[in-house]
Amino acid sequence: MMKKLISLALTAVFAMGAFTGCSEEQIRSAKFTDGTYRAEFAQFDANGWKDYVEVTIADGELNEVVFDSVNEKEQLKSEDESYKSEMEQMVGTYPAKYNKDLINQFLESGKITSVDIVAGATESTGNFKTLIVEAMKSANSGSTEVVIVENIK
Repeated sequence: MMKKLISLALTAVFAMGAFTGCSEEQIRSAKFTDGTYRAEFAQFDANGWKDYVEVTIADGELNEVVFDSVNEKEQLKSEDESYKSEMEQMVGTYPAKYNKDLINQFLESGKITSVDIVAGATESTGNFKTLIVEAMKSANSGSTEVVIVENIK
């Protein structure tokens, strides 16, 4: 069942961008090159964080998805306890929680367009959608170079 969900998710990603104008059969027959693919924003945001998505393909299947942010010291936002505490008090969510929610929505829905905005993490939801599409395009092409994406304004 999980492989079926992953296949649907991959199909949806490519329907959005990489395969515009292709038939349904061409999308389903897309081959993914084993490896780890990363897309990240070009600059740190106003709060000093840079979002990224990393996907791992093994045996042609999506094996793992990571969504997080790093600061200039390479610390992860999802592990920053003071950030978590402040954000949870203000908006009721925090990076480790909404990152997991976004990834699960993507895998369960089968469509990036069906990933709902997480309350309190509107900007991060948009960033996730932008970056996952770019990472999956790399998985299709087999290019393991980090994709640098201009920050969303």
